[in-house]
Amino acid sequence: MAAGADNSMNKNGLGLGFAKAKARIKAFALILARILVKILGLRTVQVLIGMLVLTGVVIQIVEMEDRAAGMNKAYFSPYNMASDIDRPFFEGCVDTEEYKRDPEYERQNATFVMLTRNEEIKGVVHTIRSVERHFNQWFEYPYVLLNDKPFTQEFQDQVRSLTNAQVTFGTVDESQWNFENEDTDEFREYVESQGDRGIMYGNMVSYHKMCRFYSGMFYKHPAVQQHEWYWRIEPDVEFFCDLTYDPFLEMKRSGKKYGFTMFIKELYWAVPNLFRATKAFIREREAQAQAQGQGNIKVGSLWKVFVKDYNVLPEDEYLNKFANYPAEAAEEIRHEDTIASLKQRWQRDGTIDDQLVEELLFRAQRKVPVIEDKFEQEEFNLCHFWSNFEIARVDVFDNDIYDAYFQYLDQWGGFWKERWGDAPVHSLGLGLTLDLQDVHYFRDIGYQHSTLFHCPFNKKGHQLPYKGTPDTRDTVFTNIFYRKSESSHTSDTGSGCRCRCPTGRDVEDNAFYCLVQWFDNVFPLPNNT
Repeated sequence: MAAGADNSMNKNGLGLGFAKAKARIKAFALILARILVKILGLRTVQVLIGMLVLTGVVIQIVEMEDRAAGMNKAYFSPYNMASDIDRPFFEGCVDTEEYKRDPEYERQNATFVMLTRNEEIKGVVHTIRSVERHFNQWFEYPYVLLNDKPFTQEFQDQVRSLTNAQVTFGTVDESQWNFENEDTDEFREYVESQGDRGIMYGNMVSYHKMCRFYSGMFYKHPAVQQHEWYWRIEPDVEFFCDLTYDPFLEMKRSGKKYGFTMFIKELYWAVPNLFRATKAFIREREAQAQAQGQGNIKVGSLWKVFVKDYNVLPEDEYLNKFANYPAEAAEEIRHEDTIASLKQRWQRDGTIDDQLVEELLFRAQRKVPVIEDKFEQEEFNLCHFWSNFEIARVDVFDNDIYDAYFQYLDQWGGFWKERWGDAPVHSLGLGLTLDLQDVHYFRDIGYQHSTLFHCPFNKKGHQLPYKGTPDTRDTVFTNIFYRKSESSHTSDTGSGCRCRCPTGRDVEDNAFYCLVQWFDNVFPLPNNT
């Protein structure tokens, strides 16, 4: 049974949904302006609209000052962000022995999945020790380790010595790993040019192969296909909290299909044409569906977490082409209302006002403003679930729609012409099929990969003493780490169990733009359904 949550902190001191609130206020003001034109006259309303635009400028200045003064501000980490759509399965620690003795406890058909190489053994050992220390010593879920080359016996023996769980070592088939055209001059030129332009990992062929494999091949590997669930891990990652319940079982119980720990922005120049290709895929699928009499294809409600919506004035198709932002909508409405007022005067007394001619010429000669990456009033906001950690059903990717999506992207060539990562590909692909309620934020799992980390507050009053299994393989390094690590603060709004967090800023507070999109959508605010 999931722990209850107090949402009082969600509404105080956080400004949750501030961006959407501003947009709604301005939209309401625009509607009000049209009403006031009829009551007060055009000139008076023009003054009011001017004040509205000025207010928007002031809001932007205040926001800039707030950002400058709040570089060290805790944007989300101190608050309880549970909602009806998504919340931690448990807040704090669970008595694992009692949890597993429950007659309703059912071990799932799940596995850890890691793509690695023989020379990464040090990082692999570090990761598995952390996983075992914080979770798997109690549950003993198996591991699947994959490599594009056969694993050495020394590698296999060392990994097996770290866990009581079953370990499967698999080799990736060359047809799934290599690019068909990688020996061509065109391939080499595209990859080398990415390095010349400073695109991170852009000139590393092995990185392109890894991204392509994780984007659309890993779930087809026979060792992964045997399982219903997987938990992806990487070499040299660290976990900071004890996970005392079974995440696979709780995902199943709650109807969740995909879980993440970090939601961050991609580098634009790594994926400049990914969204263009994605929208082209959607249009092609819709054309096929219509040809078969099936109607339009609808993306899942998760889709809106990944896109900027430029439908500022959806009720007016003409104006919607010219207004991309609420402040621009005010100016567009001013022009339209001016023309309408002057036309009324012309119809009433037969006089053609010079201003009417100017307004009509302005309307006839203007061009629709171009936003290069906007397609059908949508633009990829670059937010993506960081896929080096994900807990999910294998079939969120192993299905007809996602398979077709990956094949389309692969034919497009973006995995080598550009540096399309598996994280944004996964995210946009999930947006095609999943709804918000299908996705879970594992906020209670403390995790670090590279320089980014997330580590929650411990739940006050819900901590239990650590009790390892007799075979727990704690090392001297692990013990030193725990002595040096700062103990995480305990809080009524926390969710963690025995978290020992590193120093530094949580990704919730230093890369919060994307989490704003997530929380704005999972909270039951107007227009979020």
